[in-house]
Amino acid sequence: MTANWYLVKYVPDPFRDEPKNIGVVVESEGRGVMRFVGQRNGGFDGRRVRGVVRSPRTLKAWIEYVEYHLSSGTFMEQVQRLSSRSGQNYRIDFRGTIGQSGSATEMKAIADDLFTELIGDPGPPGTQSIDDLANELLFHRLRFPADRHVERDVSYRVRLRGEPHELGFDYRYESDRTTLLDKISLSAPEKTLRKSVHDLMFRIEHIRDYKEVRHPSFVTLYDLGKSRMSDQAEGHLRVIERYSHTVDVRSEGAAEDVADKLGVPLLQSA
Repeated sequence: MTANWYLVKYVPDPFRDEPKNIGVVVESEGRGVMRFVGQRNGGFDGRRVRGVVRSPRTLKAWIEYVEYHLSSGTFMEQVQRLSSRSGQNYRIDFRGTIGQSGSATEMKAIADDLFTELIGDPGPPGTQSIDDLANELLFHRLRFPADRHVERDVSYRVRLRGEPHELGFDYRYESDRTTLLDKISLSAPEKTLRKSVHDLMFRIEHIRDYKEVRHPSFVTLYDLGKSRMSDQAEGHLRVIERYSHTVDVRSEGAAEDVADKLGVPLLQSA
């Protein structure tokens, strides 16, 4: 008996079409097994996929969608339906067939091998990652009015050159204006950093004139990690500063800086 295997990809911007491998599916007669980034010990850890996908919550829902159709025997129908759609952030590509006995155990072993070879594991989250620092700053250091709060993983559906696109940001705060906040690691490899900066500039550029966003302003929370500021990182930071206020999440004044930009006070220290 043979099994089909599929490579699951995440496409941050369908217009540029630069997909990332995020999972594999091994299927036989409509049923099968899967393995995705973020899955661990039978659960899903969204912290592991920060920097891989824009919204861990959306990825979790998408994993559940694939799992449902694998267990229901309708996976093949869904693959055909998805392949007929364009401009999607998630894609399932058929890659070939593999001879095997058809048991779930063997399919799982194949999926694990393919995942290790083609994707790998992002690894455990650091205790002081940019995500942790940004969340601590926004949700534990600032005091907001009772009727307002910071939203996570927001997106706007816009049309660019006649095609629909999702432009997402890590956080949003609505007051008399809309402030969109994003995170970026300046310690990333140069090629990755260059793509991240280009992606951020692309989103800012196309959301500034979007009529549904009220007086938009932008804040970029950046992190150097354990690195020192290099000439290349400083160059990227200067580009970002043309369009967005920048804040070093590890600086002592980060909370005061963001509070000032959002127009809210700091929480008093205990």
